[in-house]
Amino acid sequence: MIFMFELVVSAITTLAFLFLLVTSIAIKGRWSPWISPGAFPAILSAIVLIASILWFVDTLVLFIKSRNATGNLEENNSEKKIFHLSIEGKRLAEIIILTILYIMVLMPLMGFAFATLIFLFVAVKLFYGKTRMALIVSVSTALAIFVLFRFLLLLPMPR
Repeated sequence: MIFMFELVVSAITTLAFLFLLVTSIAIKGRWSPWISPGAFPAILSAIVLIASILWFVDTLVLFIKSRNATGNLEENNSEKKIFHLSIEGKRLAEIIILTILYIMVLMPLMGFAFATLIFLFVAVKLFYGKTRMALIVSVSTALAIFVLFRFLLLLPMPR
C-alpha cells in the first residue's frame, strides 16, 4: 500500500518538475538561455527532476521486489485496513501537509524569509527530534537565502 502511494506521489512530483523545467527553459532572455530569468529555476528544476526520477525508479524496484517476495497475500491483508501506513508513509504524509501549510498559510502571513525559517525548523525537528539541530539548519538556511538574494543576485527577497 505504501509503495503505491509513494509511486503516485513520485510520479506526480516528476511530472510537476518536468513541467517546471520546460516552462523555465521557455522564458526568453536577452542574450542567451543561461543569462535569463529562467536559468536559475531551470537548474533547480533539473536537479529536483533527476532526484524525483531516481525516487520513482527506486520505489518501483522496491515495489516489484516486495510484490515478488510476499506475493499477493500480504498486500490483500494490508488493503483491508483503512489508512494503514508505515512509518515512511506517515512521514511522507506529514511533510506533504507541512509543505501545504507552508505555502498556503505561512508564506502569505509572514513572507518568504520567516516562513522558510519556521518551515525548516518544524520539518527538521519533526524528522530528527533535535531542537539545536533544527535551529542551526533553519537559521543558517534562511540566512544563506537572504544573502544569496540580497548580495549575490542583487534581487529583493521573494514575497
